[in-house]
Amino acid sequence: MNHAVTTSAIGMRPAGGCPPPRLDRSHGPARLLVDGNPFLVRGVELHNSSPSAAGSLAAGLRSATAANANTVLAGVTWEEVEPVEGHFVLDSVRSVIEEARAAGLRVILLWFGAWKNGSSSYAPAWVKRDWDRFPRCVLDDGSVTETLTPFAPSDLDLAAFRRLMEYVEEIDAEHRTVLMVQIENEVGLLGASRDRSRQAQQAFTQPVPENLRDVVLSSQDAAVVPADPSWSDLPGDPSARDEAFMAWALASHIEKLARAGRAVSPLPFFTNAWLDSEIDLDIPGFAVAGGQVPGTYPSGGPLPRVAGVWRTIAPTVDLYAPDFYFGLPETVFGDFLIMSDGLFIPEMRRDAAGAGHAMLAIGEYHALGVSPFGTDSADGPELAALSDVYDLIRQTEPALTHRDGTPAVTRGFHLDDTTPRTELTIGSIVLTVTRSAPIGVDPAGTYGCGVIVAEEEDVFLAVGRGFRIGFTTTDPAWQIGLEAVTEGRYGPEGWTAQRRLNGDETAGGTAWLHPQPGRASASPFPIPAHSDHSGISRCRIYRFPSREAPALD
Repeated sequence: MNHAVTTSAIGMRPAGGCPPPRLDRSHGPARLLVDGNPFLVRGVELHNSSPSAAGSLAAGLRSATAANANTVLAGVTWEEVEPVEGHFVLDSVRSVIEEARAAGLRVILLWFGAWKNGSSSYAPAWVKRDWDRFPRCVLDDGSVTETLTPFAPSDLDLAAFRRLMEYVEEIDAEHRTVLMVQIENEVGLLGASRDRSRQAQQAFTQPVPENLRDVVLSSQDAAVVPADPSWSDLPGDPSARDEAFMAWALASHIEKLARAGRAVSPLPFFTNAWLDSEIDLDIPGFAVAGGQVPGTYPSGGPLPRVAGVWRTIAPTVDLYAPDFYFGLPETVFGDFLIMSDGLFIPEMRRDAAGAGHAMLAIGEYHALGVSPFGTDSADGPELAALSDVYDLIRQTEPALTHRDGTPAVTRGFHLDDTTPRTELTIGSIVLTVTRSAPIGVDPAGTYGCGVIVAEEEDVFLAVGRGFRIGFTTTDPAWQIGLEAVTEGRYGPEGWTAQRRLNGDETAGGTAWLHPQPGRASASPFPIPAHSDHSGISRCRIYRFPSREAPALD
């Protein structure tokens, strides 16, 4: 990624308008700045078709408010924007932006153009019906897919995307309701590792672009290939070669869109990825693609395994974002944080596990935002965990940034049956985090999640539920005790202390507890416990020696 060509360098501001949202990497991984201040996206993504009608859009915005979100992610489609070639219809875009603004929400637009989920279902009818002008990808067996090939000379959705970005500036530059724009959606080819269309086969025999040769060739490989190698000359794993080939073509098209958009708008651009994680689902009658082989996931999409290709070919793209439903969060979040020098998750689960992953992403991987998918079809109880987590994050967001604008030191965690325990180190202090449970109750099947903020030396803020923290130190000469634990809330006036916690509510002064509400009644232990908690507390620790000092003579 070429950080010299990011939105932070554009500086476009209309007379009398708001400063445009931008990404800032001056203090570490990318943060989103809105009106000049850090902005943490508490997003929800609406179902694909919800923005296309007033009633479903209104219901989606109500679901966002119910979830304590501050941002709604909404699709904008090529088939609606350009129903006739060269004729642009943007009424639905205006509706999304104005209705979200009226509801007190920000917007991230998702461009469903030439490709969505490894297919081209959102291409207009005039494109779908003209397969000579707009050829499709071809699989190994010669069968033609409905996926547009990126190797044809057509600009595909370029004109429509450029007009979309012009329109956003025309109607929103005075307000800056729109924060970012996603270009395409989960691009790549399903069913084969690479396109075998006539145009793709011709490109496959052409020389690898010079700026990619160091990316796709190791020093040993470079010594055994021709001086001007074609894609077909590349040695090694054919599927990896094919995936890099597809990544080059797809990134080239997305870069064209990003450059056209950047010429008229300073808004940050990102593109998202269908992951290559193994998918463990057994649903009769429903085949779910997934796994480690290109083509079982969309080959060529913006994954860490082809990060070098994407960063080289598409430097105007500001972020590469994972759609996270499956896989190990530590691996996915960490790899995309490195790939983008920043983390945004535009799709994830909307249940309690998803809410916990949001805490992990924000606290541990410094995500600039998260966005569970499909909240507009969830009932109230199903969104309870997400709504609670978003409310806790909303309250404590000021604590995530120091007064000088630099990020606070944070750690995050999500505990479940796979990860029932974790150790977090802040300076010399080691926090051992496990799931909380009443005496005699097995925590199996439960979640614990939270963010820890180091506010000052020996003072920590915890946000979350369902966990128990014990303290030790890396210096064996000392032990750690709890000096004071105070439950509280954040409001417009800042921190408000409530209960001073001790005794049973700190396990006899041995642990910092954030119980799950309502679980105390499940305990067979005859002495009752109190499980009510605001989900926010401060803990001050102190040190005392591990051994008694020798007696003086």
